Amino acid sequence: MLRYHGAWRITVIGRNADFDQRAVVRGPHGSRVLAGRVGAALQVDGESWTLSLEHHSWERGWRPNLRTTPGPVTERDGVRSQLLISNDCHWPGKPLDYVNFVLRLDQPLGPAAGSVPGSASGPVPGLGPGRVSSPWHPVRWAI
Repeated sequence: MLRYHGAWRITVIGRNADFDQRAVVRGPHGSRVLAGRVGAALQVDGESWTLSLEHHSWERGWRPNLRTTPGPVTERDGVRSQLLISNDCHWPGKPLDYVNFVLRLDQPLGPAAGSVPGSASGPVPGLGPGRVSSPWHPVRWAI
């Protein structure tokens, strides 16, 4: 589980998994779920909130992903961004560093807090060409 502060846009930019994936945001006033569909996005604004990535196991329901690795926080064109890569579970023969769910978090740095300029996205290691996109269909909510 990762902790964040302030307004961020969460966008699913990659998925290559047999299990359904989702991101769960928890704050002091409840939880919201972002479906693991490439292009799905959620705008979060709260003093402090947590983010966890989960998969739907065929036998055990929703479970935390085995590994979630936050990338470095970068700043470009007035937007702070971070990639999160995740591996849902381990199977024999599957590399431990396998990536099957990828999110990008964006936070505006300038005075225009209500709008987030587009940020660059590119291929994500482990997903291959054609598995990454970045359209934004926001759902806004405050926690």
